[in-house]
Amino acid sequence: MSRALTLTQLKNKKDVTRTEIMLMVWNMSIPAILSQITFIAMQYIDAAMVGSLGAQASASVGLVSSASWLLFGITMASTVGFSILVGQRLGAGELDKARSLMHQSFIVNVIVAVAVVLFGLMISNSVPLWMGGNESIAGDSASYFMILVFSIPFFLMRVLSSSLVQATGNMKMPSAVSAATCLLDIFWNFFFIFPSRTYDLSFMELYVPGFCFGVPGAALGTVVAECITSVTIVYYLLRKSELKLVPGEKWKFCAADVINALKLGIPVGIENGVMTAAMVATTRIIAPLGNVALAANIFAIEAEGLCYMPGYGIASAISPIISQCIGAKRYDLVKRCSKYGIILGAMVMGLCGIVMYFICPAIFMIFTPDHAVRELGVKILRIEMLAEPMFGVSIVAAAVLRGAGDTLIPSILNAISIWGIRISLCLILVPTYGLTGAWIAMCIELCCRGTLLLIRYLYSPWKKQAQKITA
Repeated sequence: MSRALTLTQLKNKKDVTRTEIMLMVWNMSIPAILSQITFIAMQYIDAAMVGSLGAQASASVGLVSSASWLLFGITMASTVGFSILVGQRLGAGELDKARSLMHQSFIVNVIVAVAVVLFGLMISNSVPLWMGGNESIAGDSASYFMILVFSIPFFLMRVLSSSLVQATGNMKMPSAVSAATCLLDIFWNFFFIFPSRTYDLSFMELYVPGFCFGVPGAALGTVVAECITSVTIVYYLLRKSELKLVPGEKWKFCAADVINALKLGIPVGIENGVMTAAMVATTRIIAPLGNVALAANIFAIEAEGLCYMPGYGIASAISPIISQCIGAKRYDLVKRCSKYGIILGAMVMGLCGIVMYFICPAIFMIFTPDHAVRELGVKILRIEMLAEPMFGVSIVAAAVLRGAGDTLIPSILNAISIWGIRISLCLILVPTYGLTGAWIAMCIELCCRGTLLLIRYLYSPWKKQAQKITA
């Protein structure tokens, strides 16, 4: 079997075989996939730790989860344009311009982070009420949301630095940092969520101190974990990576670079905002169904992550491949790599969906001791598994288009799909079928979304757009 090429070797080689391309895509995807799987595994444990406090605690987190995703999704958009442009400059061999973009990205993202934190703190007490939560969970929900907001600056620096390291073709370090964030989150949760306790290990008694903060403790654990890993990846980027600082090198703030980055990133930010707002709307539709439905919904979303996170892992690998090949003007490789990436995404997520269909009862036993939550969660999750292959297509196709600089139309298609199809169907089906109706709507919408993005990929003039960006 042929040895997998590095990204630099791939874009500089004239005659690249299909096997070499597939190995290249797979070789860069594996660390990201393992990282995403680790992330989900840690979320399972995190959810189980909160779930052990009861359905009410789980509902407290679930009530504001979609609203917190909205803030985090919007902030992530400010990293997208810079990572695309840096990847293209690296592909063209223009390291000095890539480093200049890196400097500017930090300035812009610090400003974004401060603005979002201030906004999040202003709305923290109102979010549970907007989401339709009852008084029994509103207090914990507000506290959880407010504390989580303080993790946004660290989260943003970690995502930005990881995306810039990924743009160089290095997937291992960002993946390791992502996994470390999850492990540290769980480590700190043991201290912040629970009271001090003693474990009998038969040969000794182990005393574990605790602060007994409950639900807010889960958010505090996230803040501390993000702080530690963001410092780590920023240090690696600036001191060890291909983009590391060069002593004495001068750079200047260039408005044109920032404008180009924002042109690429703003559509993604709007997309993230619109998509997550739809999740907020879905939660708002589900909230009147009660705490059991809210808990089952959030646990089902957590469980589904084991299926779609491998797709996001492949997507995070394919995007720098596409951007660097475009920078090197290897449009032949862009077409071939993107095709194999989309096929791989659909296959991996389809296989994960089949496995999850059978193991989901065991997954829900880990999440919660509440039998009613388990039974409902398994029922709705199995509906969703039918859509996993097309969900994989939508994830990777969007990453391919994004790497090529085509961010506007895919963002519009995603918005049309989730609001025009999912929310409309939820409003129709939930009053009759309850939470099951919401997940039927989700399944139908994901299949439609995959179809729309596949059509965009097949018929989009993305080559001309890529040439215009790199001119």
